[in-house]
Amino acid sequence: MNIIAFLLTFTTVFSAPIQKENQDYYKSVFPKAAEQESLKIPDPISDKPINTTILRIKNLSKKTIGYIREIKTTTGCDSACLPVVFTLFYNSDKELVKLKSRPGLTKKFHAPFTVKDYEKLDLVLLMNPTIFKKVKHPTEMVDALSGETKKEFRSHVVKEAAYSTLRVNLYNQQTRSFLKTLP
Repeated sequence: MNIIAFLLTFTTVFSAPIQKENQDYYKSVFPKAAEQESLKIPDPISDKPINTTILRIKNLSKKTIGYIREIKTTTGCDSACLPVVFTLFYNSDKELVKLKSRPGLTKKFHAPFTVKDYEKLDLVLLMNPTIFKKVKHPTEMVDALSGETKKEFRSHVVKEAAYSTLRVNLYNQQTRSFLKTLP
């Protein structure tokens, strides 16, 4: 048994049918989803690590068809921002196929994301801007007085949603890295 397989024996929490309250939501991306297997994943991003589960989704034949990670977090700053709640869906090749948010993501002044905002976020997740690597705290991305996104970040974030864009991208990258370790 290799080390990854050995470690996975300790990370599997349970295997069960897709929970009824999630069936429609999960099947909107994975129509053949029948079973979920819960795996432990670290959460080094949130101050209070609560996003520690990833689901391996299987069809009726018990073949893996994808992975789902539900995230409930903050923007990472101490402002009046709403929680950032979203779901990342990955195919069996461990590539991101969809980002969804049941309550919807929000921008500055709690304005809801538009269709164009989600399209921009999808592009950001695909591109994984290297400029994000220099950010040690989300507040570094905005002007302290005006609250505007700094010029060097504007083309890399959803307009008026720099903090949320960064947070979603961080979770996507961390999830992708974890998925690459799975057999």
